[in-house]
Amino acid sequence: MIEQDIYSNLSVIPFTIDSFTWHSAEQFYQASKFTDQEIIMKIKACPNPFRCAAMGQTRKFRIRDDWEDIKVSVMERAIRARFDQHPELAAILKRSKGTLYDHSAADSFWGVGFDDDQPCNVTGKILMKIREELQAVS
Repeated sequence: MIEQDIYSNLSVIPFTIDSFTWHSAEQFYQASKFTDQEIIMKIKACPNPFRCAAMGQTRKFRIRDDWEDIKVSVMERAIRARFDQHPELAAILKRSKGTLYDHSAADSFWGVGFDDDQPCNVTGKILMKIREELQAVS
């Protein structure tokens, strides 16, 4: 595997969910926004997570009605799969300390943002939750 930031949802770290191998958490997340197979297949065919993110911003296709309710659980499912299917990365996560965050998440919901005094850091919270679970097992 190419060295990647294991905490970034934009890193190309393949994992399989529902019999499909996703290139990144971002790809899975963006495809999960939609029910229209045309855009889902376009995102599935795209190997670049940054392009997947851009495709997910299109409003040509309607976003699923429950998206705001499920988007965090969708991302958590992708992040869990990444660490479940790459034990070497899970070991690194397990040994980590302190606050974690997705270094590439420029927004204040998933990451720490740029000019936000109170970022949500949802990716970091998911990572730290998984880390706690990994540490509790040993």
